[in-house]
Amino acid sequence: MKPKIIAHKGFSEYYKGNSWEAFKKALEVEADMCELDLVLTKDNKIFINHDYSIQGKLIAELSLEEAKKLFPESPNLEELLNWAIENKMGLLLEVKDRRVIEVLSEILSEFDASNFIIGSFDALFLKEFKKKNPHIRTSIMFGTVLGVDDMIRLTKKYECEFAHPCWEHRHPYPHELISKEDITKLNEEGIEVISWHEERPDELKELLKKGFYGITTNNPKLLKVLRDGET
Repeated sequence: MKPKIIAHKGFSEYYKGNSWEAFKKALEVEADMCELDLVLTKDNKIFINHDYSIQGKLIAELSLEEAKKLFPESPNLEELLNWAIENKMGLLLEVKDRRVIEVLSEILSEFDASNFIIGSFDALFLKEFKKKNPHIRTSIMFGTVLGVDDMIRLTKKYECEFAHPCWEHRHPYPHELISKEDITKLNEEGIEVISWHEERPDELKELLKKGFYGITTNNPKLLKVLRDGET
């Protein structure tokens, strides 16, 4: 099966990441999923932004209205979820702030979340989220380079369906850090694997050989050309 094209922050190679334009352009080039980032404002609202700060101001200390003034292109989460469902676009929602758990669970309870994945580096958040939302798939993100047995152990410990090694800055050619056999072993344990984001054509070609569930990229158009040229 061909890996899913996961547009990292949308089509962020050419459009502002986590903006409506980046998400809609990803749809135009037929990405399968969009990855986005969730943080919490001081009025307990979810704001879509990659970092904890925006224009030097901590989002946790801003209201949603104040944050939107600084990044007006950021969609409201509910609007984006409706858009994704309408357009059959999968979503990988990376949680950057564990305090979103209650409001995120409440929002998702109103949606068919079958095409959504919740990801985080915060393993304790993922375990608590799974308790509240056992029907929603989760993905544990690894910043440290680990062996396959450790990835299996930790993914199972925190009750996730996906392992997501984020190793784009851990090696000049990070495809060398995980083998096709490693991914097969994870799959045999019931775990799918999502790759780090990559934009270099030669690296993307190597990732396409591995057996990933999905490959994350800032340039979904390029990855689609490379993927659909594979036999």
